[in-house]
Amino acid sequence: MTIDFAADISTIMDTDEFAVSVTYDGGTVSAIFDNETLPVEGPGFVPIHQAQPRLTARTADFASIAEDQALSIGSDNYKIKAWIDDGTGVMEIQLEKV
Repeated sequence: MTIDFAADISTIMDTDEFAVSVTYDGGTVSAIFDNETLPVEGPGFVPIHQAQPRLTARTADFASIAEDQALSIGSDNYKIKAWIDDGTGVMEIQLEKV
Protein backbone atom coordinates (compact mmCIF):
# COMPACT_ATOMS: atom_id res chain seq x y z
CA MET A 1 0.00 0.00 0.00
CA THR A 2 1.36 3.41 -0.98
CA ILE A 3 1.03 6.28 1.45
CA ASP A 4 0.55 9.73 -0.08
CA PHE A 5 2.89 12.13 1.69
CA ALA A 6 2.25 15.03 -0.73
CA ALA A 7 0.00 17.01 1.64
CA ASP A 8 2.41 16.54 4.56
CA ILE A 9 5.40 17.55 2.47
CA SER A 10 3.57 20.65 1.21
CA THR A 11 2.85 21.71 4.79
CA ILE A 12 6.46 21.25 5.86
CA MET A 13 7.78 23.11 2.81
CA ASP A 14 5.44 26.08 3.36
CA THR A 15 7.38 29.34 3.68
CA ASP A 16 4.96 30.44 6.41
CA GLU A 17 6.11 27.44 8.46
CA PHE A 18 9.66 26.10 8.09
CA ALA A 19 10.82 26.77 4.54
CA VAL A 20 12.51 29.60 2.66
CA SER A 21 12.21 30.63 -0.98
CA VAL A 22 14.98 29.27 -3.20
CA THR A 23 15.70 30.53 -6.70
CA TYR A 24 16.58 27.47 -8.78
CA ASP A 25 16.48 26.51 -12.45
CA GLY A 26 14.72 29.70 -13.55
CA GLY A 27 11.99 29.54 -10.90
CA THR A 28 11.30 29.73 -7.19
CA VAL A 29 10.76 26.69 -4.97
CA SER A 30 10.39 26.25 -1.21
CA ALA A 31 12.88 24.27 0.85
CA ILE A 32 14.22 24.05 4.38
CA PHE A 33 17.68 25.62 4.63
CA ASP A 34 20.20 24.60 7.28
CA ASN A 35 23.75 25.91 7.65
CA GLU A 36 25.06 23.78 10.49
CA THR A 37 28.75 23.86 11.35
CA LEU A 38 30.40 20.47 11.53
CA PRO A 39 33.81 19.49 12.90
CA VAL A 40 36.31 18.35 10.28
CA GLU A 41 39.76 16.88 10.74
CA GLY A 42 42.59 19.32 10.40
CA PRO A 43 46.25 19.52 11.29
CA GLY A 44 47.10 19.22 14.96
CA PHE A 45 44.77 18.32 17.79
CA VAL A 46 42.18 21.07 17.50
CA PRO A 47 39.14 20.27 15.34
CA ILE A 48 38.18 22.80 12.70
CA HIS A 49 34.52 23.68 12.26
CA GLN A 50 33.21 24.25 8.77
CA ALA A 51 29.78 25.40 7.58
CA GLN A 52 27.78 22.73 5.76
CA PRO A 53 24.88 24.45 4.01
CA ARG A 54 22.12 22.11 2.88
CA LEU A 55 18.52 22.03 1.76
CA THR A 56 15.71 19.65 2.49
CA ALA A 57 13.38 19.86 -0.48
CA ARG A 58 10.67 18.13 -2.49
CA THR A 59 12.20 15.72 -4.99
CA ALA A 60 9.75 16.93 -7.66
CA ASP A 61 11.09 20.50 -7.35
CA PHE A 62 14.61 19.28 -8.19
CA ALA A 63 13.81 16.73 -10.90
CA SER A 64 16.64 17.98 -13.14
CA ILE A 65 19.24 18.25 -10.36
CA ALA A 66 22.91 18.10 -11.36
CA GLU A 67 26.23 18.73 -9.68
CA ASP A 68 27.40 22.36 -9.74
CA GLN A 69 23.97 23.77 -10.63
CA ALA A 70 23.52 27.23 -9.15
CA LEU A 71 20.81 28.36 -6.76
CA SER A 72 20.31 31.31 -4.48
CA ILE A 73 18.77 31.80 -1.08
CA GLY A 74 18.20 35.45 -0.28
CA SER A 75 21.34 37.26 -1.41
CA ASP A 76 23.61 34.20 -1.07
CA ASN A 77 24.61 32.01 -4.01
CA TYR A 78 25.35 28.29 -3.81
CA LYS A 79 26.35 25.36 -5.99
CA ILE A 80 24.80 21.92 -5.62
CA LYS A 81 27.47 19.41 -4.63
CA ALA A 82 25.61 16.21 -3.66
CA TRP A 83 22.11 14.97 -2.89
CA ILE A 84 20.23 12.03 -1.43
CA ASP A 85 16.68 11.18 -2.48
CA ASP A 86 15.10 9.27 0.39
CA GLY A 87 12.31 7.73 -1.70
CA THR A 88 9.47 9.52 0.09
CA GLY A 89 9.40 12.57 -2.17
CA VAL A 90 11.98 14.46 -0.12
CA MET A 91 15.69 14.93 -0.76
CA GLU A 92 18.61 16.42 1.11
CA ILE A 93 20.91 18.58 -1.01
CA GLN A 94 24.44 19.51 0.09
CA LEU A 95 25.54 22.94 -1.06
CA GLU A 96 28.71 24.95 -1.42
CA LYS A 97 28.61 28.72 -0.97
CA VAL A 98 30.09 30.67 -3.89
